Formats: sequence, C-alpha cells, structure tokens
Amino acid sequence: MLWDILASAAVAALLLLFIWKLRGVLLTPVRTGENTSLTVRLDVNGPEPLLESTLASLLWLDGDGTLKCSVEVRDLGMDEATLAVAEAFEREGRISIVREGN
Repeated sequence: MLWDILASAAVAALLLLFIWKLRGVLLTPVRTGENTSLTVRLDVNGPEPLLESTLASLLWLDGDGTLKCSVEVRDLGMDEATLAVAEAFEREGRISIVREGN
C-alpha cells in the first residue's frame, strides 16, 4: 500500500515537471542582438473594444521578459473611446501613439 502511494506521488511529480518544461518551451523568450530593438506596431482603425486587453497582454510579455519590445499604436482613425484607452497607456509612458499623417 505504501509503495503504491509513493509510486503515484512520483508519477504525479514527473507529470508536473513535464508540464512545467513544456510551458517553458512554449514561452521561450525572444532574444534580440546587442544592437537590435523590437517594436510591436498596432494599426487601429475605428472602434476597438479589445485594445486595452491587447496592450495589457503585450506589456505583460515585455515585463515578464518573454518579449522585450516597445509598443507603438498607429492611429488610423480610432474612435474617441479607443483613443482614450491608448492615451491612458501613453500617459503612463508604456506605449507611444503615432497619429495618422505623422
């Protein structure tokens, strides 16, 4: 009985280790060269209700070290609510907004 419990615990531990390693493979950090920078540009046109979620996700990846990049939002005619979200992130210094025509 004791050996069955120990064997089950060992199998569970190996399964958790396998899942942890698989997660590491799937989220391998993007590495850039010493003289290379990475910018993610979002082209936004019209209303975009998921902009806040998209920006938060990209900034989480940047803060986590998985995707070291700057984020640029290109305004191709955002509505007022979408622009307000982008400007809130810009005021925090986390993204930059490029206006159409700039």
